[in-house]
Amino acid sequence: MSDVSISALNPVKPRLWVETLWLLDSLTATQPLREIPLRRGLNLIVSPPGTGSSGHGVGKTAFCQLLRFVLDDPLWSDGSTLRDELLHSRELKEGAAAARVHVGGETWTVLKPWLHQKHYRASCTADWRQLAVNDAENEFAAYQAALRRHLVEVLPVQELPGSEQPIEWHQILAWCSRDQNARYQNYYQWRADGAGFSWPAKSPAALIQIVLGLLPDGTALRELDGTAKTLEKHKTDLQALREEPGRLLKHVRRQLARRLNVSVKTPFRQDGLLEQPNLIGLAKQRHDTYQQELLTIDAERQELTAQRQTWMEKRAPLKAGIDLLTNEIKQMEALAAGDIQEVERLQKEASSLQHQLPTRCDAGNRLLRDCSHVMERIEQTQIDRKQRITQHQRAKETLESELLPLRRRLAELEAEAAPMNEQLTAIDQRADALTTRHAQSLSADQLLSDAIEDYELYEDIATGKSSSPEIATLERQLESIQRRHGQLQIQLVKERDAVTGRHHVISTAMQAVAKSLPSFHWGVLSDDNKHRNRPFQMGPMHSTTFKVLEILAGDIACLIDSTSPESFHPGFLLHDSPREAEMSESMLWALLGHVASGESDAFQYIVTTSTEPAEAFKPFERLRLSSDSEDGLLLRRRVGEEQRPLT
Repeated sequence: MSDVSISALNPVKPRLWVETLWLLDSLTATQPLREIPLRRGLNLIVSPPGTGSSGHGVGKTAFCQLLRFVLDDPLWSDGSTLRDELLHSRELKEGAAAARVHVGGETWTVLKPWLHQKHYRASCTADWRQLAVNDAENEFAAYQAALRRHLVEVLPVQELPGSEQPIEWHQILAWCSRDQNARYQNYYQWRADGAGFSWPAKSPAALIQIVLGLLPDGTALRELDGTAKTLEKHKTDLQALREEPGRLLKHVRRQLARRLNVSVKTPFRQDGLLEQPNLIGLAKQRHDTYQQELLTIDAERQELTAQRQTWMEKRAPLKAGIDLLTNEIKQMEALAAGDIQEVERLQKEASSLQHQLPTRCDAGNRLLRDCSHVMERIEQTQIDRKQRITQHQRAKETLESELLPLRRRLAELEAEAAPMNEQLTAIDQRADALTTRHAQSLSADQLLSDAIEDYELYEDIATGKSSSPEIATLERQLESIQRRHGQLQIQLVKERDAVTGRHHVISTAMQAVAKSLPSFHWGVLSDDNKHRNRPFQMGPMHSTTFKVLEILAGDIACLIDSTSPESFHPGFLLHDSPREAEMSESMLWALLGHVASGESDAFQYIVTTSTEPAEAFKPFERLRLSSDSEDGLLLRRRVGEEQRPLT
C-alpha cells in the first residue's frame, strides 16, 4: 500500500501545525530576532492598547504573512507592502523566516530568506542555524512534496469540477488563513487579489466541499453516466439486431424470386396438402437442372480432352521436326551473321540438333550421332573462333546455300501440321466455353443454395426458433452492464447518504458554535442555493456585523470538524484580528472560549488580536506585541523608507 493510501486511512491529526516561528535579521545570525513558540489548540498573538497606542501597527498582520511564507504560500505578500519594506530595510534585507512545521506526522525545519528564492531550504534533521549556513542537505523540494502529499493528494478529487483545474496547496491555505481585508466580502473571498482560481465564481465552494468530504470523487457518478449511455446504445443495437433478420428475410425472398423468375408473393414453402408453386419446390427443380447441366458439361469436357490427346499425339512427330529445323535454321543464320553468342545459346535449346544426338533419325533409323551428314553440320557451327574470323565470308556463302532446302522442308512440315493445329485450336475454344458454362452453372446453383440456407436461418431467428451469436453476445453484455448499473446506483445512494451524514455532522458543529455565543440559538451549514455565498448561518440575529461572525464561526466549525476521519481539512486555522468589524469583546471571547473548551490538540487555531485577553485566556498567549517601544514590535524595529509601523 502506498504512503498516500496509508495517510488517507490513518491520518495524523492535525495534518498541519507550526511548532515554532523564528525571525532572523540575517543568515549569519546566531540568535533570532524573535522566537515564537506555538502549540496545538488555541494560540493568541496579542497587542493590547498601551500608553497612547491602540495596539495596531505592531506586526500582527506581518506575523500572519510570514507564517504563510514558511508554509509555502506564493501569494504571502500580495495586497501589502511587507516584502518591499523588508527588502528596503538596511537592517533586515538579508533576513529570513524559519519555522518548525509538522506535516502529516513529519517534522520539517524550513528557512526562507525574503531576498533570494534560490536560498529556500528545508530539512527533516537539521535546525535553522545549520540551514542558515548551508550546513545540511537541502530538502526544500521534498518539503513542498510533503505539503502536497499530505494535504492535497489525500483529497478524493484532485481537480476542481467544471474548470478541471488541479487543486493547489496554496488555495487550501488561502481558506485557512484569510486576508484581513478580504474576510468580510463573502465566505468564499479569501484573498483581496484572488487565490489563483481559473473559475473564481464556483471553484472556492467546490474546493471547500471536497476538503470537508462533502463531494465524493465523482467516479461512481461518471461511471453511472457511462453505463447509462452504454445501456442505451446496447438496447438500440440489440433492437437493430433483432429487426435485422426480418429485413434480411425480405431481401433474400426478393433475391430468390428474382433468381427463379417468379412473383415475390410466391410462398416460400408448401402450405397444406394442395400442390402449389413455392420457392423451395422451384429452387429444388432449378437445382436439379443445374446438376444435370453440370454432368453434361463434365461429359463433354472429358470427350474433348480425349480428342485433344489424340490430335496432340498425331502432331507430335511433325512438331518435333519443325522445332528441330527452326532451331537449326536460326543457328545457321546467327553463324552467317557472326553472332557467336546467339549460336551458343541456340545450341543449348532442347530442340537443337546437338541435343537430339541420342535419338534416331526417321530416314535411316539410326542414331543421329552415327550419321556423318549430321556430324558435319554440327562441326560446321563448332569451328574455333580463329577459323570463324578467317573463313567468315566463305562460310556465309556456303550457309546461305544450305539454308534454302532447310527452309523449304520447314514450310512443308508447317503446311502438313496446319490442319492439326486448327483442330486443336477449335477443341481448346470449345473447352474454354464449357469451362465458362460450368462455372456459371455452379455459381448460380451455389447462390441459390446459399439463398435458401440464409432464408431458413433468418426465418428461425425472426420467429424466435434460434438466436444469432451476435444477439446472444450482446444480450450477455447488456445483462452484465445492467447489473453494474444497479450496483453503481446503490453505491451512489450510499455516497449521497454519506454526504448527507457529513452535512449533518458539520451542521451540528456549527450549531454548537452558535449556541456558545450570546443571543444565538441556532447555526447550520446551508445547502440552499439562494444563500450560495453564505453557507454558514446563525440566528436569530441578522445584523450585517454578524455576517462576519458567521464567516468566522463557519471557519471554526470546519476546524473543529477536522478531527473527524471523514474530513480532509488540514486542522490549521489562522485568523488575523477578528474584532475589526465592531465585534464586541464578549462575542470574541465567547467564540474563542468555545474553541478552548474542547482542550483539543487535534487542530491548531492561531488568532491575532488587539484586545486584552481575560485571565482565563492567558495560558493561550504565545506572543505579546506593543508599540510602546521598538522592542515590542514584531521585528524589534520599524521598517520602510519612512520607518512606518508594520501592519
